[in-house]
Amino acid sequence: MRVIAGEKRGKKLMSFPGEKIRPTTDKVKGAIFNSLQSEVREAKVFVDLFAGTGAMGIEALSRGVETAYFFDLSGDSIQIIKKNLALTGYETRAKVFNLSAEKGLEWLYKNKVNCDIIFMDPPYAQGEETISFIETISEKEILSGNGKLVIESKKSVIMPIEKKNLMCYKSKKYGITTVSYYAGENYE
Repeated sequence: MRVIAGEKRGKKLMSFPGEKIRPTTDKVKGAIFNSLQSEVREAKVFVDLFAGTGAMGIEALSRGVETAYFFDLSGDSIQIIKKNLALTGYETRAKVFNLSAEKGLEWLYKNKVNCDIIFMDPPYAQGEETISFIETISEKEILSGNGKLVIESKKSVIMPIEKKNLMCYKSKKYGITTVSYYAGENYE
């Protein structure tokens, strides 16, 4: 696993041995960041929910995002994220929390963090629960005006076209994975 573009391009990141987590593949990561090129260039805040190793948030930092927030419930993941941030030198541009995605979204809301991009890659076993996160993000209004929500899910999970004030404007399949892109109802 490595950073694929930006100032830390090619930098190897630490991961977990075995199949403890399912990191986003380089192919999918590249496709996501290519789809969000202009948004990433302008983004100030990137949120990595279910952060795992922190690879997506670190990729965003490498590509110029000012600050990344990492949320994961696993203490092992938090340690790996901190090690990867140290490897890349991004400790001062990152905020790492040992919180569930639900509590992370609540923390962002209570602290009035205006998010430009929120990335979610929940365990595939939580497919149906993933849809409730879209509703929470919409209700809390934590996405900036042009903010994007990107969700990686198992291909068999049917993601909603619309949830509250968020619309799915694009969906791409990669093997067993689907990546769904959401934006506010004023998205053009």
